[in-house]
Amino acid sequence: MIVFVIRNLILLLSFTLLTACAGTYRAYIDTLSYAFSPPPEASLTREQVSSASSDLLYIRHGERPQVVLALAFIEQGQQKWISADQVVFVIEQGRLVRTAGLSNDLLYLTNRGADPLKRLPGEQFRASWLRLADWQQGEYGYQIRSEFKAAGQQELTFFDRNITTLVFEEFLEYPNQANFVGAATSWRNTYWFDSASGLLIQSRQQLSPQAEPIEMTYISRIDRLLEERRL
Repeated sequence: MIVFVIRNLILLLSFTLLTACAGTYRAYIDTLSYAFSPPPEASLTREQVSSASSDLLYIRHGERPQVVLALAFIEQGQQKWISADQVVFVIEQGRLVRTAGLSNDLLYLTNRGADPLKRLPGEQFRASWLRLADWQQGEYGYQIRSEFKAAGQQELTFFDRNITTLVFEEFLEYPNQANFVGAATSWRNTYWFDSASGLLIQSRQQLSPQAEPIEMTYISRIDRLLEERRL
């Protein structure tokens, strides 16, 4: 299975190399080696993170072991991360806006420019956001409403160092009847911002009430913050 995945990824990257800088994608392939052979619970040393040729992201999807993803592309303000099993996560300023390779992929979100997440933590106020979501399994135009609020501070520990974070919670619901989501119509996302720099360093997001939570930790970003503070 691993050989099959690697072969397909090499073919994909070979095509991409026809139109992009070879050095950039060579560095990406080198970094992605972490994701192809992770331990049962992937956890990199600070030296591994610091020496990586591309930004790294921890992903924990539901009850699955934590894995490491490498940043593949940045296009039009969106970060595109690819896992060893070819799942693609597209993140726009902290928001998971599109996926490929899950059981029911998120295809599109409307009104992304109005997402209050893009203004946090600088504007600590209650805010709301309404958008439409399209899903792979034939569900299109479902309304999602969000309400944001500040939830205080929390200390997080990385590489045996503490980082003070500002926590924001997002309460989400389907305001209209949705045929595919089942009985539950509401859920919650959480975001942790470094209190000094205002950078998002961790989030826990669900795409729908029934979806498994996806916890994302920007471990390369965290390493740079610690280095700037010589921690």
